[in-house]
Amino acid sequence: CGPSIMKGILHADVVGFHGFTDARHFLSCGKRILGITSESLEGGLIGVRYQKRRVVVTMSSVSIEPYMVSAVMQLPTAIDGEAELRSKHAGKTIIAGLDVAQYLSGVGLKLAVYEKMLRDTPTWRDKLVLVQRCLITGGRQLDEARTIREIRGMVKRIISKYGDTVIDYGEVYGSTLPVDQRLALWKASDCLLCSEVRGGLNLWPLEYVYAQKGLDVPGIVIASEFSAVFGILNGALRISPFDMKLTVATIDRAVNMSKEEREGRHLRDIDFVSTSSSSQWIENVLRDLRDQSKEDETNAEVEQITEMQNVNDFLSSERDEHFTRLDPKSILSAYESSARRVIILDFNGTIVMKEAVDSFLKRDTLGSTGDAPPQAVCQSLEKLCADPRNTVFVVSGDNNQNVEKAIGNIPGLGLAASNGSCFSPPLSNISRTWLALDLGLDWESVKKVAIPIMSKFTARTNGSFIKLAHSSIGWSYYSCDPESGSLMAKYLVIELEKELAAYDVRFVNLKGIVEVIPRRLNKGIIVKKILRDVAARDCNAGVDFVLCMGDDISDEKMFSSVFSFL
Repeated sequence: CGPSIMKGILHADVVGFHGFTDARHFLSCGKRILGITSESLEGGLIGVRYQKRRVVVTMSSVSIEPYMVSAVMQLPTAIDGEAELRSKHAGKTIIAGLDVAQYLSGVGLKLAVYEKMLRDTPTWRDKLVLVQRCLITGGRQLDEARTIREIRGMVKRIISKYGDTVIDYGEVYGSTLPVDQRLALWKASDCLLCSEVRGGLNLWPLEYVYAQKGLDVPGIVIASEFSAVFGILNGALRISPFDMKLTVATIDRAVNMSKEEREGRHLRDIDFVSTSSSSQWIENVLRDLRDQSKEDETNAEVEQITEMQNVNDFLSSERDEHFTRLDPKSILSAYESSARRVIILDFNGTIVMKEAVDSFLKRDTLGSTGDAPPQAVCQSLEKLCADPRNTVFVVSGDNNQNVEKAIGNIPGLGLAASNGSCFSPPLSNISRTWLALDLGLDWESVKKVAIPIMSKFTARTNGSFIKLAHSSIGWSYYSCDPESGSLMAKYLVIELEKELAAYDVRFVNLKGIVEVIPRRLNKGIIVKKILRDVAARDCNAGVDFVLCMGDDISDEKMFSSVFSFL
């Protein structure tokens, strides 16, 4: 379900959010589910590439309709309602609250904090009143019933302890309080207390800020850090509904706040609240959409290289002047006209597909533990190996057991594992013999240093594990959370470099695995040996056809060896 939803959203040209927090969650989901990464664009926008298209992610907050609110504030019902509340609670500081009667609104936490404030500071009992209105929408009946029962019990307890002058509680059936009553409450109160445990964009605090416009002493918004509006209102005070001590201190600060600070906080938000109507928000969205459409037309043929792309995709995305593309007809013509052929293929990412390391919800584990190539690839390898004019090798960075398990049953196929440090020559029978290259390094001493360090990181990173090959020690984070795994991999390389400085080794971080390998070891060594051995056969008859294929930077040494041989 998750991947389908993400793919559907990414077919849009612009994906907009009210705040950066929501956009960040979307980008994180895109990386974890689909393996897509983000990029910074001109003008402060964020872009992601999906199916050769750029999708722009924008953040644009919407406010209230100021002209409509101003008109309602002039209605007699709003003016009379304000006067009634001020008269009813004359001489007291009014804390306003308006919430849906559901658990995530945090009304129970608000009442618990207010009760603690009255209990711990008796002087506030004659100076404060909480005017709380709860909306019963009927949308989540079990949640509402449980929440209303809890709220009524707490209100009854507060009244029994401190009297009915400390709290003014009411319930309203419906999804909202009539706008004139709402504005009367906003104008009469000294602060608005929002204690949401989790919530989307709530325009009531913005409406409250606008209602304070023109007042001698403007009110203050106290917003939960878990609410979307907290990321919009710069003048609001932050609370965590679960931290009762901090919330009490914040309320105390709000009701005792000086006129100068109240005015300063109000000025931070009133300009945005007054000028960011829904029509302005729509214009901003359409502007981003137009800009994106122009960008797509200008760069229709440009493709972004992502970590999910292989070398073939990379080459096909570049200009002709930079790269020469492979011509299948020329390859086939050269193959048919030659008699001594060498074909060398990389394993993971070339004949075995592998998903992007950035993707957390991987659909499978292809290429991670020696999985076999698709059946069509195996059949093609069998046909190539059946031709006596061909010498076919598959070169892998994995250990020899995994490689042999995946494709070792193909007769006539040569195998090279651990980046070429050990190899099995092509044989006509199924039984295989593995030979090793002498790299002049005490590998056991390296393992004694590296394995304890990797074990420590394995214990800290869920989903990681150590892979031991003939001449490599690998720490795989392919199945980990992509952000956590990549971060831990960077720290691991730093620590390994420090502890293994005395050894002639190097470190490779590719395809979701950090490897420690001898400095002299690379896939080019085994390619050079294969080409020399084949060329020396039949009285140095040589080689008249070489095809070498790979998908990442670790395969560059293979190509260099081929060019050096030619």
